Formats: sequence, C-alpha cells, structure tokens
Amino acid sequence: MSVNYLTIEQISRKLHISPGTARNRLSRLRPMPPSMKIGRRRLFPEVEFEEWMSKYLESSDSIQSDSQESEK
Repeated sequence: MSVNYLTIEQISRKLHISPGTARNRLSRLRPMPPSMKIGRRRLFPEVEFEEWMSKYLESSDSIQSDSQESEK
C-alpha cells in the first residue's frame, strides 16, 4: 500500500491559509493536521489529513449548532 503525502503548500491551499500561517500554527502548536518532518520538509499523510478534516468539521459544526441553540 502506497501512502501519499501532501506538502505544506498543498495543505495551505486546502485550508485556505498562506504557507506562512500554516508554519506559524505548527510552531505555536495550534490545531493543524498530523504531520512529520523528513529532513527540512514537513509532510502530511493524505489519509490522516482527510480524517483530521472530517473530525475538525464535525467539531466546528457542533460548536455552531450549540451557539445557535443558546441564542434562542
């Protein structure tokens, strides 16, 4: 089984942030997809990125629905 990896530039495009913002989030331990550093490159396993995105979207949906219910 072959594992595909995404670069920080590819992740940034998918998250709609700049590569610099992605690097800042990684260095400040902000929420970012699982990654590994190989040499000087930061790589993100594609399967883990997709799982992280689905969990992140689910949690943000539940936060939004909770805040909408509290406004009622």
